[in-house]
Amino acid sequence: MIDAVDNDTALEEVLAFLEEPPIPGSPDDARFGARLRQVLAASIIDEPENEDDPVPRAELPLDDDLRRRLEKVARHHASNPFGDHPDGIGPTLGMNLRK
Repeated sequence: MIDAVDNDTALEEVLAFLEEPPIPGSPDDARFGARLRQVLAASIIDEPENEDDPVPRAELPLDDDLRRRLEKVARHHASNPFGDHPDGIGPTLGMNLRK
């Protein structure tokens, strides 16, 4: 199990892993994946519930370039047996799931 850290520490670890990527399948690689998911989740901005409410802020604001880079790394790091579909749908009836 991966130990819990605050979002700022997770971002620091992700940036360090980007400079020196871990070996795939290693414990560091698993920690990198967990920290990457944590950083991306903390950077999401929720929609306001009412139009009169102020626009919520992300817990961990990221600039657009860094966010795009992290999302690209996350897609590459994730193993999706169904492939990457732009709408994020899973397998459908009649889909060939053999490798």
